[in-house]
Amino acid sequence: METQMPAGNTGCDDDLYEALIAERYGRPMSELLQEQTRRPLPELLKERHRRPAPTPPQRIRMPVTPDPEAAAHYAALTEAIAPRPRRKTA
Repeated sequence: METQMPAGNTGCDDDLYEALIAERYGRPMSELLQEQTRRPLPELLKERHRRPAPTPPQRIRMPVTPDPEAAAHYAALTEAIAPRPRRKTA
């Protein structure tokens, strides 16, 4: 038996679309549509581009001095991930 896709949007599709609109424009779709009567929608969407961009996250600075126990840590890591011989069960 062949599975058919629904002809229209499902409730989940609508929720995803609403979340996409809120993420992209910073406001829910209902709020954008209410304001469309006061100002045209393209003007409202351009407003998003006029807002300052969010600041990028701060970079985590790595310590300048290397780890003095790096060789021991590397050896332990290599030993832990090395393939082990299989046991014979016969």
